[in-house]
Amino acid sequence: MRQSTTAAEQVSLASHEHRLSAGGRRLSIYGIGRKQWAELEREVLELFTRLLQVDTTNPPGNETQAALLLQDYLAASGVQSSLLGELPERQSLVARLPGTRPGPTLLYMGHTDVVPADAAEWTVPPFSGTVKGGFVWGCGATDMKNQVAAEAVAVARLARSGADFAGTLLFAATADEEDGEYCGAKWLCENHPDLVRCDYLLNEGMGGLWLPIDGRKVFLLAVGEKAFAQFRIRTRGVGGHGSVPEHEHSAVIHLAKAVVALGDLDPPAVVLPLTARFIDTIVSDAGLRHRLRDPSLARAAGRELRARQPAVASLVEPLLGATFTPTMLDAGKVVNVIPTHAEAQIDCRILPGMTPQQTKAIVAATLDPLGIDWEFEWVDVTEANASDPHTPLSASIERVLKSDVPGATLAPMCSGSFTDSRWFREYFPEVVAYGFAPYPSESLSDMSGGRDHSPDERIKVADVTYQALFFERVARELLR
Repeated sequence: MRQSTTAAEQVSLASHEHRLSAGGRRLSIYGIGRKQWAELEREVLELFTRLLQVDTTNPPGNETQAALLLQDYLAASGVQSSLLGELPERQSLVARLPGTRPGPTLLYMGHTDVVPADAAEWTVPPFSGTVKGGFVWGCGATDMKNQVAAEAVAVARLARSGADFAGTLLFAATADEEDGEYCGAKWLCENHPDLVRCDYLLNEGMGGLWLPIDGRKVFLLAVGEKAFAQFRIRTRGVGGHGSVPEHEHSAVIHLAKAVVALGDLDPPAVVLPLTARFIDTIVSDAGLRHRLRDPSLARAAGRELRARQPAVASLVEPLLGATFTPTMLDAGKVVNVIPTHAEAQIDCRILPGMTPQQTKAIVAATLDPLGIDWEFEWVDVTEANASDPHTPLSASIERVLKSDVPGATLAPMCSGSFTDSRWFREYFPEVVAYGFAPYPSESLSDMSGGRDHSPDERIKVADVTYQALFFERVARELLR
């Protein structure tokens, strides 16, 4: 547990608590008075900690309890909402706040389900919503009940102020993102498209995390994401007694060779224009930037970057093409019997523009030379997609961020992880969908690459409070 204030945090505090009286007393935080900031913090923490205390572990979910909590909170500010879903215990909430004049529709979205947490691995109970040491602790603190709470508070504050903006602001707190079988964002797009159709969407997806680069705070802006191309490899061999091995006919040994080959695979690099611009923004060394942008040199350059700057490499390397990660193995039932078959599941992610057929060809080129008998089967295949990084929404995000966080700049990028934004881009091709929720107090390195799905998941009180202010300001800036 980290209690000390890092140099990066001190810089951040200085950047947003800069208005001082002659006696050195802080007069404002992010441009609002200390009293107003304290009131905002109380409102955010009350809703946020109550959301964290609702156990929405998926499976089974229980998202309806979180949706009801949000519905009551919004209703107190005059915002009406609906609960929808296939199952009574797994409902999503959709709220609508009309502005005072015509304009575009902006949707703030977040999911309320969380991954399982082992309480034995936590410093605090994972569903306690504990506030201590300047942090809010709990399962979902960064993935992503923080953003759900901050967006809800922004909607409520805009409603209480008279909703003096153009267009419509929507808010959706959705079920079943972590597993994704039913009831969630995809189901809403399919069954209630008119309720969630929008011009602009802000959701999760690594955006808002930042790295210090050449004296700047470079904030990630997730404008797209890789797709699933998950598959199963199955090998077959001769069964028998474990005391009489036939290595050349062993399904297990053949599978082991396949798993090692795929796990060690560096497929041919692909450097998309978006990735090249991202590299230019976050890699300081000019020579290394050049090598990373050259597909023939990119893999070796990625290893060099990993040795120098692991946090930066963790963002760049997954964007250099398909990734192959063996995650599940299955062979045999008892130790003294040689099984006739074995299988492995591979979590493969592909970039926008890559096809499943290209992926399967890479697998064949890797496994065929091994001289093993193997079969291929798709497990889950989706389509990667992305939005234009240069839009009125990205401009609004940048203006608000630069005003509030001196030295901030945006780095549009493709996220290596899955979010519900992809469903909106698929069902509503005209939508601009980004992942962004700023964490100005802690850099990506301070957060050890992020705290999602980890024991002791937590967020700075100042950051979740600012996120509410940020979402309020972006809505005002965009919907002018």
